[in-house]
Amino acid sequence: MSDDLAPWLACPSCLGALTPRGPELRCDACGGVVGERSGPLLDFIREPMTAAKGFGPKLMHSRLLARVYQRYWRPLFIAVAGGRLHDLEEELGYLDRALDDAPPGPVVDLSCGPGHAALHLHDSGRFDEVVALDWSLAMLGELQETLARRGIDDMPLVRADVARLPFASASVAGIHAGAALHLWPDPAAAAAEIGRVLRPGAGFIASTFAHRRADNPLERPLRALEDLLQFADTRVFFEDELLGMFRAHGIADLDCYRRGSLILFWGRKR
Repeated sequence: MSDDLAPWLACPSCLGALTPRGPELRCDACGGVVGERSGPLLDFIREPMTAAKGFGPKLMHSRLLARVYQRYWRPLFIAVAGGRLHDLEEELGYLDRALDDAPPGPVVDLSCGPGHAALHLHDSGRFDEVVALDWSLAMLGELQETLARRGIDDMPLVRADVARLPFASASVAGIHAGAALHLWPDPAAAAAEIGRVLRPGAGFIASTFAHRRADNPLERPLRALEDLLQFADTRVFFEDELLGMFRAHGIADLDCYRRGSLILFWGRKR
């Protein structure tokens, strides 16, 4: 376990402090083995999860998809949903501004996939620690290969459930969750966890799919896409519903950018 990360970790079940014993991570409070270390990976998934129900969520566990996700899959999906080609630099600009002036502590890329945002945050050199967290071993494995290829040895990889984050309360300096909420099995529980772990003043930014504000006959292909997403067990939110989930857990000053069925939104923990 990274010595730098250790003070910010907690048991995902009872929030007790963790002690490493060999490859195992044990909770000082409940006494259970709650995680296991393997190289840079801290794995907090101790039993089979039921979250991978439905075609959309199951796809994220494919190693083939992990290999093509960042270069082909994600840009294509965003282009179709947003009605124009994906502008990665624009997206990263929003990310940088949302997490600016971060308090001390780790910044976490939730549902990091193969790690484009985590790598960007790491390369910026602006944060105490950048943690890449996902539930998919395929995605984390792809990122681990990239880290080895680039000679990066200071980015912890965490496998965990977004609804049971292994971080102490008010310990995290910022969170990014890009193109992920629509695949989470319980977004409301995840929003509560995000609110719990963020420090006061910490930034939060996320992107997902949301129903469009107004009906436009020219956007019929987007309506068809929304129907397809829901058929594939991928959630499409209403904007007020989405922002309300995070306001309820102390994330304030929320603002958003809309393009087609895409929504990018950000705020700060009170």
